[in-house]
Amino acid sequence: MRSNIDAFIEATLRINDAIELKRYFEDFIGKLGFDVVAYHVLVQGFKSVPLSKGFRISTFPEDYVRYYIDHKCFEYDPIMEEARKYGGPILLSDVAKKPNLTDKQKALFQKARENNVANGAAFSIYGRPGEISYFCVCSTQQPVEFSRAQLLELQAICQQMHLRFSELTRVDGGGRKLSKRETEVLELIAQGKSNNVIGDILGVSPNTVDTLVRRCFDKLGVTSRVEAALAGVAMGIILP
Repeated sequence: MRSNIDAFIEATLRINDAIELKRYFEDFIGKLGFDVVAYHVLVQGFKSVPLSKGFRISTFPEDYVRYYIDHKCFEYDPIMEEARKYGGPILLSDVAKKPNLTDKQKALFQKARENNVANGAAFSIYGRPGEISYFCVCSTQQPVEFSRAQLLELQAICQQMHLRFSELTRVDGGGRKLSKRETEVLELIAQGKSNNVIGDILGVSPNTVDTLVRRCFDKLGVTSRVEAALAGVAMGIILP
């Protein structure tokens, strides 16, 4: 078990690009059986950080992420609340069984089940003084039946991810710089515009829009339109 932690730490120390680090982390977690992950900064400088500013990674299904944003689930997510209170690893299934969940929280779990992301674990991660981050990892393929020791191992991997990602983003600003045209495309993506509409607004061909969208995704290290919009706001590229 310790070999996983050592291998992850050694690899992350060799990586000097924040986006490459994100991809390596997602791949590493995937090999441990978790194909969906979220990573957010909750508190920085002893102050709460809104979802749009604290976003770092989310490979959750786009339908679930849109529901999460539209219903402001960030304000009452019981998994996040439990992770912050407890500190150690928690299983999503244990939180779902709590008898005092509100109707909104029950609806959030129902949405998670509909998107097959109700099976996993969550952690609070502590970085510099006054800084708390949150990781949630899920498996859409198999039940999570990890021992306490294995969950602590996973938490240690998330801890290293946060420390190294913070170190790299303080140095390189968090990602590769978007061109003016790519920024325009990102702003339109954040407004919910389709590629066809973006092409009409910018006066470019569908192929050009596809290329610009792919470049945005690549530079931001994301795989979906919602994730791209969140990453753009978090990095200060576009306004919320």
